[in-house]
Amino acid sequence: MKLNEEWDHIYHSTSVGLQQRVTALEEESRALKQLNSRLLLKVEHEQNKREYYEQTLMQELKKNQHLQEYVRLLESRLHQTDLQQWTRGTQTPDISGSSDSHLVQSSSKPSLDGRSTPGLPVSKSSLRLAGMGVEMQSDPVREVQDLKEQLEALRCQTKIYEADYKTEQKDHERMQQENKRLRRREADMRQQMALLQEQLKVYEDDFRKERSDKRILQRLLMKKSPAEKDPVLVHRCNNEQDRPRSDRRKHREEQRGGYVCPKHCEHHGQLDFP
Repeated sequence: MKLNEEWDHIYHSTSVGLQQRVTALEEESRALKQLNSRLLLKVEHEQNKREYYEQTLMQELKKNQHLQEYVRLLESRLHQTDLQQWTRGTQTPDISGSSDSHLVQSSSKPSLDGRSTPGLPVSKSSLRLAGMGVEMQSDPVREVQDLKEQLEALRCQTKIYEADYKTEQKDHERMQQENKRLRRREADMRQQMALLQEQLKVYEDDFRKERSDKRILQRLLMKKSPAEKDPVLVHRCNNEQDRPRSDRRKHREEQRGGYVCPKHCEHHGQLDFP
C-alpha cells in the first residue's frame, strides 16, 4: 500500500507538472500566433506603403524628366530670342542710314517735305521692338529661374522619398527576419509540446501497467492466504489445539492433580450454594 501511494504521488506530481508545462507552452504559442498575425498585418501595411512610395517616386521622376525637357526647350527658345534680338540690333543701323539718305534726297525736293517726317516714326518703332524684345527676354528668364527652383525642390523631394523608401525596405527586411525567428520558435515549441505529450502518455501507460500488476499481485496474495474470520471468544479450556505442547502438558498434569478451572469452580459453587 505504501508503494502504491508513492507511485500515485509520483504520477500525480509528474502529470501535474507536465500539464502545467503544456499549458504554459500553449499560452506562449497563442501569444506567438497573435504576435505573428500583428507582424503580418504590419508587413502588409509596409508593403502597401512601399508600393505607394514607389509609385510616387516614379511619378516624381517622370515629372522631373518633363520639367528638364521643358527647361531645355525654354533655354533653346531663349537662345533663339537672343539671336533674333541680336540680328535686329545689327539691322537697325541700315534702317537709320536709309532713312538719312531718304531725308537727304527728300530735302532736295520741296514737294516732298512732308514725306521727310517718316524718319522719326521708324526710329520709334525700332525702339518699341527693342523694348518688346527685352520684355520677352526678361519673362523667359524669370520662368526658367522658377522652373529651376521647382526642379531643385523636386530633386530634394525625390531624395526624401528615396531615403524613406530605403528605411521602409530595411524595416520590412527586419520584420521578415523577426517573423522567421518567431516561426522557428513556434515550431520548436510545438515539437517540445509533442515530446512532452508523448512523455506524459508514456508515464500514464507505465502507471496503468503498474496498477494492473499490483492488482494482479494482490489477487494472487488473496487467493493464497485464507480468508480472515471474525474473532470468536473461546475459553482457554476449550482452546487446546492453539496452545503449545508445554502448556497442554501442564494443563493435563493440573487436571490429574485435581486442579479445577476457576470458572468451573464458580459455576459449581453457584450450583452447590445458591
